[in-house]
Parts: sequence; structure tokens; C-alpha cells
Amino acid sequence: MTTTMPALDIDPFTDDVLADPTDFHRRLRAAGPAVKVRQSEGLDLVAVGRDRDVREIYADHENFLNSRGSGVLDLQRDEPFREPGLLLEHDPPAHTAVRTVMADVISPRHVRGLRASFQAAADDLVDRLLDLKTFDAQKEFAEAFPLRVVPDAVMGAPEEGRENLLRYSVFLFESMGPRTPRARRVLEQLPDVEGAIAWVRDSCRRENVRPGSFGALIWEAVDRGELTEEQAPNLVRSLLGAGIDTTIHSLAVTLHLLVSHQDQWALLRDQPGRGRFAFDEALRHRTTVRQNFRTPARDLEIDGVPVREGQKIMLVPGAANRDPERWGESADAFDITRDTGGHLALGRGVHQCAGAPVARLEADTLLSTFARRVKGIEFAGTPVPLLNNTLRGWSSLPVTITAA
Repeated sequence: MTTTMPALDIDPFTDDVLADPTDFHRRLRAAGPAVKVRQSEGLDLVAVGRDRDVREIYADHENFLNSRGSGVLDLQRDEPFREPGLLLEHDPPAHTAVRTVMADVISPRHVRGLRASFQAAADDLVDRLLDLKTFDAQKEFAEAFPLRVVPDAVMGAPEEGRENLLRYSVFLFESMGPRTPRARRVLEQLPDVEGAIAWVRDSCRRENVRPGSFGALIWEAVDRGELTEEQAPNLVRSLLGAGIDTTIHSLAVTLHLLVSHQDQWALLRDQPGRGRFAFDEALRHRTTVRQNFRTPARDLEIDGVPVREGQKIMLVPGAANRDPERWGESADAFDITRDTGGHLALGRGVHQCAGAPVARLEADTLLSTFARRVKGIEFAGTPVPLLNNTLRGWSSLPVTITAA
């Protein structure tokens, strides 16, 4: 039966909601399967936050399109702010060949080959953190590790200039959301965006990737005729971002939850091999990607609620990942022993995060090493939440640690 779309008088892009979207998530689930939300920039947004509905839309690439933009812009009607991503902003059949190449590049065998270098980097980083004792974990822990290991794995980029990846990430994820006054200020004050974009673009060229790196494997697919010369840099860039952008904030979110839940930190210390499980539970409990957008290919219904062709659908995985209908009465609890199989933090279907195996290896290596060698951890100040249109996390996370 078709029903009228409910509405929430909540703008999901205000500073208060960005700082803590928990109440928005709860009210979104309660309001209905597809809900009109207030957006001060005049956008026509429909939000979806129940597990069943988010899960079904993620899997339905024929009716709910990525190719019209994974952000608020409709790439069929609006001017894109960058070249559309080959993985995230294409649908089958164009998406299929590219995804096949990526699956070969990040095969289990290739990812396992990274473990030794990731472990050496984790050992070095924890040595340094134990010397510091008190530090900003956002910068020294969550940013430092991916910025060291992922550019090495993907392209062999020089140490100098890797900070450009952070500026590029801010530009990308702010631009995927509405141009609110806050977002405009951030983008206007971001230093040398064009230089950061150029550095990332140049680092992905054939002549700049290290032999044996993931980037080199992507360029080998060009030589086999599986990709074009134009597609390869885009795909290298996509893999680079998948291992850095969201992973940085997911590592910080995981550490914050462990400090906030000392019983779970004690469990991880007793079983340091559960680093990956702690990471996945953090992804479920405090999902880093605030929303993904889809565009209906035609007039459709979401669980009986009508949506129009071209209307932007805002999928909210953080709301779905704490839906009691899926996760039971303990949905709001942080529990690293939970079976997190099926959480939606990394998407689902053909557009599920391609870099997930690399991100999980990063997290497993760093968190397990940290838990083995660190006895105590506590906040050394008040964490500052990240205000970003797309990513949830921390802009500052001061902690103090003691050695095991």
C-alpha cells in the first residue's frame, strides 16, 4: 500500500547533528522507511535509515543509481566538481570490467603480501607513541599509519608531499555534501587545493608508480587491454583513497570507543588478535561514512513510500547499523565480541567498498600491535568532533598511554 512520505524537521548538515548524529539516526528510523528531511540549502533530500531499506537499496543498482552521483549533485544535470570515480560513480555494465580488475589487484594473495611491511610500520609507530606517552591520536595514530603504509602499497609515493592526501580528502568529502556556510568556509580556507589535486593526479601516473605496487598492477591491466590509459589513474586514485580517507577516521573512532569503554579495551588487551573485530564493531557502532546517495532511475517506492525519478536518496548507514530490528536490544552497545557480519558501514552489493581488505589489514595490524604493547590508555583532554559533510570522526583525540 502506498503511503504519504513522513517528514522530519531536522537538517542533517548542521554543526550539532554533524557533531553527534545519534538522535537524528534514532528519529529517522522511527519516522518511516523514507523520510523528507529539512535542508537549508534548498536540496530535495529523502533520507533512509532502517537496516532493511538501506540494505535493499544498496543491492539494487538497477533502480537506484550511483552513476548520477554519490554526493548531493546529480551528475546527469549538474556540473561535477571532479572526474566521477570509476568504482563509486559508475553502474554495470561499465562498472563490471573495472571492478573485475580491482578484484584481481586486491586479491587475498596480494593483500597478504602487505602484512610484513604493515607489521614493521606498526611496530615503529607504537615505539614512537610509547616514547611520546601523551599525543593527539588523530594525528599521531590514525593519520600517521595509513599515510605511511598505503601510499607505499598503492604507488610507492615519496614521503614528501603525502600531506596532500589529507587536503585532497577534505576537499573531496566536503564537496560531496551541500555547500552550507560551514562547508564553504572550510573549502575557501583549505590551502593550495589545486596543488593537492595535482600531486595526487601526478602520483597516479604510470611513470610514478613503483614496480610491484598495486598501482603498477592496475597499469598492467592497461597493457592487457582490460583498462584504458584514461581509466588507470582514476582507479589508482580510488584505491589510494579507499585505504586512507575513511580508514583514518575509522581508526580514530575505534580508539576513541576503546578508551570510552575500558572493559572492551581490557578484552582487546587479553586477546590482541581481535583487532579486526574491534574495528568492525566500531564501524557498526559509529559508522564513519555519514551517508551515501543514490538516484532513482524512475518513479519508485521504498517500502510503500513513493519517490520520484531524479530525487536524491540519502542512505544513512550509521542509522541502519544501530537498528534494533537488525541488531536487537544491544544495538547501542559497543561490544567487540559481537558478530558484526552484515553491517553496512562499507556498503553492500556491487558498490561495496573495494578497499575493505586493505583497510581491515591496516586496522588488524595496528590495533593488535597497540593492544599487545600498551597497558593503559586514557583521555588527556576533551576530544573534538570532526565537522565534515561526509565523514564522521574526530579532529582532535588527545590520549595518554602507558607501556605494557
